[in-house]
Amino acid sequence: MKLKPGFFFSLLKEHLEGIGEKELLGDWKPDENEQILREYWIYKPILKVVITVNKETSEKTYVAVEPMLVEEEVQLLDEIYKDLEDILLLKDLTVSPEAKAEILFKTYHEIISEYGVKISKALNAKFLYYLFRDFLGVGVIEPIMDDPYIEDIHCDGYDIPLYVYHKEFGNIKTYLKFNKDSLDMYVQALVQMCDKHISHGNPIVDATMPDGSRLQATYGMDVTPRGSSFTIRKFSEDPLTPVDLLSLGTYTAEQLAYFWMAVENKLSMMVIGETASGKTTTLNALLMFVPPEAKIVSIEDTREIALMHENWVAEVTRQSIGEEEKEIDMYDLLKTSLRQRPDYIVVGEVRGREAQTLFQAMSTGHAAYATLHAGDIQQAIYRLENAPLNVPRSMIQFLDIIIVQIQWTKGGVKKRRAKGIYEVLGIDPADKNLLINEVYVWDPYSDEYMLSGLMKKLEKIAMVSGDELETATKELKRREAFLKKLQELGVRNYKDVTSMIHAYYRNPDIELEKIISETLKRKKVEEESKSARKIDARMVYR
Repeated sequence: MKLKPGFFFSLLKEHLEGIGEKELLGDWKPDENEQILREYWIYKPILKVVITVNKETSEKTYVAVEPMLVEEEVQLLDEIYKDLEDILLLKDLTVSPEAKAEILFKTYHEIISEYGVKISKALNAKFLYYLFRDFLGVGVIEPIMDDPYIEDIHCDGYDIPLYVYHKEFGNIKTYLKFNKDSLDMYVQALVQMCDKHISHGNPIVDATMPDGSRLQATYGMDVTPRGSSFTIRKFSEDPLTPVDLLSLGTYTAEQLAYFWMAVENKLSMMVIGETASGKTTTLNALLMFVPPEAKIVSIEDTREIALMHENWVAEVTRQSIGEEEKEIDMYDLLKTSLRQRPDYIVVGEVRGREAQTLFQAMSTGHAAYATLHAGDIQQAIYRLENAPLNVPRSMIQFLDIIIVQIQWTKGGVKKRRAKGIYEVLGIDPADKNLLINEVYVWDPYSDEYMLSGLMKKLEKIAMVSGDELETATKELKRREAFLKKLQELGVRNYKDVTSMIHAYYRNPDIELEKIISETLKRKKVEEESKSARKIDARMVYR
């Protein structure tokens, strides 16, 4: 298991006291033809990011500014690395990340003591930074992995600059590149971290990294003529919540309240869109509306769904390795999940024969949620009806809501918006076409959403519940107010938001302010109790 971002910086904290930025990073400046567009700290004062722009070409470059070492210091660090590797080979490293950090820390100081050299406080901090980065992290790309603004990392071949996808600036070239030998070794190391193997005989690997990030790697020049490559889709430890989507303008509070009621009443939904439109992010946020006791089964190629939900089985596919291990695909997992009596079935992305089984599950009363690559609702229906999905139109009608999400750029800033929100009402008996009701439409000129039709599914919810439409509408407005209140109070962490939603389910008749205040108080008491138990445990250990 990889250390969480910031863990080894917490170990460095005491070694950084009293050391200035200049002592660690030197007098770093961009080239003469570059000017700084944006800079921000990842871990002050030892690691920061600078984004520069070329004055002539306007090309942007991403630079992670790390501790500066002179030639003699680099040579000493190389010697420390060699001795460390020899010593660590003899130690048991099948321990927790914290224990690994302690072993590394202790061994480093033993080596320095044996050398009989005196190093300054600043140089000690620099050495510890690089040791933790390379022995506990993922090496040279660790600063990029720790940058919360980066979503994807792309290495396209030998001697080609790495590119990153930045949340604010989109795709940017970085300061890093690998030669042939370095890249081949680095790709092998990344894959090994995932407990997999890559070689000329097995040159393509899809894997999940220890921190949950998704890795796709190729080896050599057989399948990628420009050389070994890798793409990392970073895993967010703090996924976006419905409150985040509201704050970002991706959805309105009314739309989210509408989704909330749809999820509660087991209406099936699908989020569609092009690559990088934020489909999985939206799906993950909507699943936070699932009632607390309901059973969820999620099925993915690589883990991206992150929920605070106890009654949840998360399943991932497995590639076959040799003849002994059978490949387990999404279709196999979906068939198995139906025997687990789930209330909600989630498929990370529909793209194969599992589509028919998913829609069969919808037709038998299961609430199903999925994403699909498609630019609009017509493309989605076309893809569903044709190979390799082959879902009959008579079954597509069991899908209740389709959300079309896009990536939109305005003023150089990339944003996600819902191009349209649609309800599937059934099949027209005359021409056999699907009856589609457009509920919300987004205007790119004003960046506003408009209610373009009646919420037919809200009418269905009211009818099934035995309520008047007016009652359902009042509940919609109440939940809209609840989400706005969470936004106003700055409650956005996924655990906190999920706790609030669960509290609402359990006490729907209590005033909104009371639900929020009581939940916050309870969480504070729980955190204080956990802290006290940790202190007691340390005392016993001592």
